[in-house]
Amino acid sequence: MIAQDWLAVLTHVSPHEPLDLDAKIFGIGDEKTASPMSPALERSHEFSAPPSVRLWERDISGISFLGVRVTAPLPDCAYTALRLAAAAIERGVVPIILTTLPNSGFERFGFRVERLPNGSADEISAYEEELSRFWNIAIIIDAAEVELVG
Repeated sequence: MIAQDWLAVLTHVSPHEPLDLDAKIFGIGDEKTASPMSPALERSHEFSAPPSVRLWERDISGISFLGVRVTAPLPDCAYTALRLAAAAIERGVVPIILTTLPNSGFERFGFRVERLPNGSADEISAYEEELSRFWNIAIIIDAAEVELVG
């Protein structure tokens, strides 16, 4: 995504959430089962530099990918979305949301969201590692650490 795309994301960020009409009218929950992925992968330790170096000093077209782990609904998803969109514009970082939740809250703002299947901590870690290699993610941080990206 280019800066114009992230500016469009910024214009759509709002603390107001759309109503889930199915849940309101029919009482239907948002429960979805995650699809199975490949078996757990061994974690590789190919990077020896500190995480900040891996994020800002990439040689792949000047774009770095930042994994943002969302393990629980955020109290203020709009604020975190603003911080991530600002980082995308200022630093050339593309955030990729990694979550096991059926709705992370970032979908409505236009962020790339990768769903991880539920499983043990080791399995989820392996799925994150697989997506990290696929997207060439420099580092993965928890959503609560987004403040530190600035």
